[in-house]
Amino acid sequence: MRQAASSLSYQGVVAYIKDQQVDSFKLYHQVIDGKERERLVAMNSPFREVLRAEGNVARYTADTHQVVVETGQSNQSVLINLPEDTSLIDRYYRINLRGQEYVAGGLTQVVALEPRDAFRYSRLLWIDTSTHLPLKLEVLNEDGISVEQMVFTTINTKDPIAPQDLQPSVQATSAITQISHRETLPVDGLKWTFKSVPEGFQIVSYSLLKRPPLNSSVEHVLMSDGFSSVSVYIEKRDGRIKPGARKIGAASVDSVQLGDFEVTVMGEVPQKTVELIANGVRKKGDN
Repeated sequence: MRQAASSLSYQGVVAYIKDQQVDSFKLYHQVIDGKERERLVAMNSPFREVLRAEGNVARYTADTHQVVVETGQSNQSVLINLPEDTSLIDRYYRINLRGQEYVAGGLTQVVALEPRDAFRYSRLLWIDTSTHLPLKLEVLNEDGISVEQMVFTTINTKDPIAPQDLQPSVQATSAITQISHRETLPVDGLKWTFKSVPEGFQIVSYSLLKRPPLNSSVEHVLMSDGFSSVSVYIEKRDGRIKPGARKIGAASVDSVQLGDFEVTVMGEVPQKTVELIANGVRKKGDN
């Protein structure tokens, strides 16, 4: 599945269900001479568009009139997180087969990933038996309730993708008023340590986001076990962020104050996971 998602060319329509809201997107994924190019376009309001090419990612959102440009080698799909090292999956999940079902006209094998601890959610995957592409994904919380679902309603792996379908439309609009830049930084340059991270979660990226109009900087550390991801945001205190645990839709969130900084941890994981990570953040050299 991981190899198919990154090496095949395909296009289709994807339904994304989260926070009791259904969104539809067109997805184009092309591979030529081993180089990936991917574009995700919203089919309903508000208009959103993501383009990934040559390791860089640009995200445009119409309602905020902003473009976020991420520089650095991003090999992860804009649609779904898949582990690069699949050999580690069974350390943290029990893998079970649950029969076969049709999705978008294709026969799929249903695979259940059930966590071995209380720090991550269960996942169900519907994998096309012919192409091995993931055609459906469902995330279940600790109570077995679906908190996120992604499903292809149409999928096409045979017809070539038109060049214009991989071109960004945002270049032609005058609605953009702010451009934020995300710069990928080396992980060994981190000024922070994480003293309480559940086993299996590894740092996969470290970046610096600069947002206008003040160009304030936010450090972003992304942790993942391959399927479950947790984001850690660290920025100078300005009073906007209130400490404490909360839910934002399907995401668990916890914010703490650390000296002159505010630390916010969020992800589609149990609340205890984000609280554990947030309370273990330290500046290097501090106890």
